[in-house]
This record gives sequence, C-alpha cells and structure tokens, in this order.
Amino acid sequence: MAKWLNDLFEDYMKEELEENLTNNNQQIPPIIGGIYFGTLKALDSNKANKPFYFLVIDKIDENLYEVLKVSDHHEFATNVDVILDIGTMKVIVQTDANFYLTKEEINRFVLIHKITEQELRKILAFRDGDLLEGIKTGVTPIFDEDIRKKFKQEEFNQIKDFHMRIFIFLAEPEKDGYEEEYEDD
Repeated sequence: MAKWLNDLFEDYMKEELEENLTNNNQQIPPIIGGIYFGTLKALDSNKANKPFYFLVIDKIDENLYEVLKVSDHHEFATNVDVILDIGTMKVIVQTDANFYLTKEEINRFVLIHKITEQELRKILAFRDGDLLEGIKTGVTPIFDEDIRKKFKQEEFNQIKDFHMRIFIFLAEPEKDGYEEEYEDD
C-alpha cells in the first residue's frame, strides 16, 4: 500500500476540530438530497469532535430520516462509494453505510450542499445494484490489509449505533388510531 495513503489514514485517525460546530436553527425541516456537515460530538457528547458529513436520502416517518455517511476523504473511496464533486471539494457517499437520524439531530448540522434529484436517484439506484453510466466510484480493495478497509471500518464505527436504531423505531407501536379504535374491545 502506498505510504502516502497510510500517512493520510493516520492523519484521518487524529483529525479533530478545535471549534464546536452546531446549527441553532431548529425550525428548518431536513432536505432530502442535502449534504450536512458538523461534528460527531453533535450526535454524541462522548464522541470525539471529528468532522462528520452525511446525505439525507429519505424520510422514514414524521421525525426519522435515512441518511448515508459522507466523507471528504475521497482518496479512500471503494467500489461501493460514489465520488461527487460538490464544487468546493470532492466527497464520497458511502452507499453501504446508511443510518437513521431524527429531525432534531439533523438540525444540529449545517447544510453545505444539495444534490439534484437526478443525482440522488442515481446514488440510490447504484446502492440497489444498478450499474449506471456517469457514476464515479473508487477501487475494489482486494487485500485484507488494504487501508481502505480500515477506513471503512472506522467510518462505520462512528455510525453503528445510529445504523441499528431503525429496529428500535420499528418496534414502537404505530400511532395511526387503528389500535385505539379496538382498545375497548
């Protein structure tokens, strides 16, 4: 593996922001197709103040959204990551790293870019296994010691609690009035 890529990974592992980034505008609904930026600490005060990006891809219910992990470390892109040039920088959308955030959690982050509806459809189709023209991806890691695998594991470790929370929300009873109608029987 290239020394520069190993050095970049070491820098990534040490990376922390000095300032706390939080968005105080709690009233704006999350934007489907929006790429948001903040810090991991905004989701969990026990976590490091690492830069944290995500792309909102779907509204699950009134207060829950599905998002994909995004990173500005495009050098670590694998064959399941979509590389996007968003003008000010290149990012990777990690199609294999979805997780779930509430509206309040998303509103702690700053909207930095909005992809087009067509770009979002392409990303979702690629995630579902469609091979599309115009989608730029990274390389396929073929060796176990490939640094890209370590990067992917570290990125997943940041979101794993939020990845599994869909099961908590699915286990909650629905509030559509149907259950209430038959409670007295």
